[in-house]
Amino acid sequence: MPRVSIADTDKSLDVNEGEIIYDALHDRGIELPHGCLSGSCGACRVEIVEGAENLTPPGAIETNTVDAVKEEFCKIKGEAFIQNKTVRLSCRAKVNGNIVIRPI
Repeated sequence: MPRVSIADTDKSLDVNEGEIIYDALHDRGIELPHGCLSGSCGACRVEIVEGAENLTPPGAIETNTVDAVKEEFCKIKGEAFIQNKTVRLSCRAKVNGNIVIRPI
C-alpha cells in the first residue's frame, strides 16, 4: 500500500494505489489547499519532495496548469524558487508508490 507523507509534518498516511492525492488525503481527514478540483486553477499545487516517479504521468490539463503556475512563480518569486522542483496538482496526480509532498 503506498504511503503519502507531508513534508515538515508528522502526517503520513497509507493510501490505495491509483488514488488521487487530494481525494486520498481528504478522505482521511487532511485538507490541502484547493479550488476547482478539476485541474484548471492550480490552487492544489504541491511540490513532490520524494517519489515523483511513483505518480502517474500528468495529462494535458495538469501539464498546462502546472506550466502556468511555474511561469507565475517565476514572475513573482524568481526562477530560483521553482527551479528543480517537481510540481503536480493534488487533484489530478494518482499515487502508485510512496511519495512525500509539500503544499506550495
